[in-house]
Amino acid sequence: MHWPGFHDDGALILPLEQADFYPAGAPQRLRLDGQVLERKHELHVTLLGRDQGREVVAVLGETTVRDVFDAFDWRITGTGRYALLRKAKPQWQGPLQAWSVIEHLQAAAYAGFRHALAEATGLALDPGVPHVTLYVAGDPYGIGVPGIAAYRDVFVREVDRSEIVAGTAAFRG
Repeated sequence: MHWPGFHDDGALILPLEQADFYPAGAPQRLRLDGQVLERKHELHVTLLGRDQGREVVAVLGETTVRDVFDAFDWRITGTGRYALLRKAKPQWQGPLQAWSVIEHLQAAAYAGFRHALAEATGLALDPGVPHVTLYVAGDPYGIGVPGIAAYRDVFVREVDRSEIVAGTAAFRG
């Protein structure tokens, strides 16, 4: 994978190909736990969230972060393990209930990259939870999961692959 560069908001996001992550037979819409979730229009893995990215660049500079990125093998594959996440996001008219279905990723570079940056900066970057958001409801951007504690806060339950593929039948009848 090639260096993606930081977004204007400070996040470091690695784009992923949709064809590599949706299971065969996965529907456009999915019904889980009474919620209708839709396929996300783009897929990515967030290497550093907005705040984390800005803090790391402030200490190391973007060139050094890129050098650390380039030192890793960024082969990323899905694990076939899925989870349902839920978060009430504060909005100007009250909380927005956001739902996401994620797939956990096999990405050895993810934890190594974050560890190397933590060591170089002295910042508290935990190993994180490498994942890709496949389906969303409530907020088209999904739910930010900057670390393990945030993941625990939004985790609802594991989702079996059959619930994703079987979701197609629920919208035919």
